[in-house]
Amino acid sequence: MAQRRQRVLDEAARLLEHGLDGFTIRELSRRAQVSITTLYSAFGGKEAIVAIAIEARHKAILEKIPKRADPETPIAHLLHYDAIADAIAAMPKYAAAMAAVFFSPRADNAAYKVLSKISRDRSGAWLRRAESRGVIRPLSPQAKERLLSLTSNASYATVLDWAAGRLDPGELRNRLKLNFLTCVYFAIEPAHREAVGAVIDALRSNRRAGPTA
Repeated sequence: MAQRRQRVLDEAARLLEHGLDGFTIRELSRRAQVSITTLYSAFGGKEAIVAIAIEARHKAILEKIPKRADPETPIAHLLHYDAIADAIAAMPKYAAAMAAVFFSPRADNAAYKVLSKISRDRSGAWLRRAESRGVIRPLSPQAKERLLSLTSNASYATVLDWAAGRLDPGELRNRLKLNFLTCVYFAIEPAHREAVGAVIDALRSNRRAGPTA
């Protein structure tokens, strides 16, 4: 049963490389060699399968990223974006398709929610650590929501630019980092601003800056 479920999710992820328009339960059934009835019974429909497949693929990606100890400072957190850039480069079709789904007005709500959650969980976890350590000033729930929305939108937009050939792999790394630092800069406590500002300037100059994986 577990092997069959994994086969379904793997095939679903492969289908998603072509976006949601070509994703059908019938085609998934054929590829995974599982009946349509079984798919509906086990997952509850197309939207649910898509959301579960995206979440499962993301979990598999995270498991391959080395764990780092308590990266509460903004600059240390940049290491995470090096790892994310590597993951994006390793699965370009899937990454581009998911960024397109994120911005598509026709995307399933479940797919959008899980993609948004993936990005927000990453930035939100850092925000909680940084706030508890005094790296950023305390933010209201509304301010945090706006910040998470900004970082999420900027990250997916950068992936789309890269997928369209407007960014090379090195610039993808720089842009992901620059997006993050620019979005959080207004909330950073003065003691950390000079260091963060220097990294922002370096990234804007297209120099490799900050820690690398």
